[in-house]
Amino acid sequence: MKKYLYLLIVIVTFSACHRNDFTVTGNVSDAEGKTLYFEATQIDKIVTLDSIKLKSDGKFTFYAPKTEFPEFYRLRLDSSYIHFAIDSTETVAFHTSGKSFTDYSVEGSEENKQIQEVSKAGSLLKNEVDKILSNTGTSDSIRIANAKRLLNALDQYKKTTLPIIYGNPKSKAAYFAIFQQVNGNIIFDPFDKEDSKAIRAVANAYDVYYKGSHRAKQLYNMAIASLQAERQLKQPTLLEQAKEASLIDISLPDIKGKQQKLSDLKGKVVLLDFTAYQTDYSPEYNILLAKIYKQFKDKGLEIYQVSLDNDENFWKVSASNLPWICVRDEASIYSTVANLYNVKNLPSAFLIDRTGAIQKRIASIESISGEIQKLL
Repeated sequence: MKKYLYLLIVIVTFSACHRNDFTVTGNVSDAEGKTLYFEATQIDKIVTLDSIKLKSDGKFTFYAPKTEFPEFYRLRLDSSYIHFAIDSTETVAFHTSGKSFTDYSVEGSEENKQIQEVSKAGSLLKNEVDKILSNTGTSDSIRIANAKRLLNALDQYKKTTLPIIYGNPKSKAAYFAIFQQVNGNIIFDPFDKEDSKAIRAVANAYDVYYKGSHRAKQLYNMAIASLQAERQLKQPTLLEQAKEASLIDISLPDIKGKQQKLSDLKGKVVLLDFTAYQTDYSPEYNILLAKIYKQFKDKGLEIYQVSLDNDENFWKVSASNLPWICVRDEASIYSTVANLYNVKNLPSAFLIDRTGAIQKRIASIESISGEIQKLL
């Protein structure tokens, strides 16, 4: 009798421990001995929450505390991922194979079935993009053919995702679709007129249903930036009369670990620069920036340089003697802030005026000095 009473206490205690958690469970066949990781996909980084070494039956169960607002997670096996989202104490089950990890079934969540649809559409787009990139050539016919294939592939992706976005813009799947990437590039461009409509739809829904969440704030900033870009396109010769742009703010640590906010530089002309020190161009590029900084710093110029280097130590050594603000995004090529600014090449620079309005993207290194002079 005591034995059964003890077991009952253990069961009740175990259940109480997970009363406010959500559960991720399932099995991965053909993966014995491999490690399955449970990770949180935060806005600015990936955080490993738990892991399990799979046995012959492939069964797994993970728990995590429920959150106030929807959050995103992934299961990782080797270099393959299953993405999903949670906003309650629900239980979601995934069944898949180690041989084809991304070909899975999901139970317990209709929204995660939609996320699966978006993931499949993203995989098809990536496969087509990789084929296009392998079809190299300099002739006009090849370039035109590649451009048509790319436009068609993007169109197919959006035929799958736009009904999900506009059908329920407050859904986790809608948010997930907006932030999908291919080879480090976001698919929905906040500075593209049509794409910005979808972004604004999700931003408005999140502002209503999840007001106060960091993801609602992220979407709001994107929507404001896209609106400002649209106004500039409508009035390209009247930038000085345009309304003040709402800056997509950045807060990242410098080499001493101090958080440096881009918005704190309001009142100065700011050169926002995305770069990587572990590149061939970096030494010569920073020498040029040093000359410009010396020329204009007393007139009100500041440089806010965001490093996307993987190697933190290399960055710290390289940035230690630079006189301007140097910060680093540890997400590197997966940087959210770089994606929000639609950075597709390094270096990429933007000029911000004294009011905090983004005035323009710098087209070339040689034009930086002249563009700064205009604002000063």
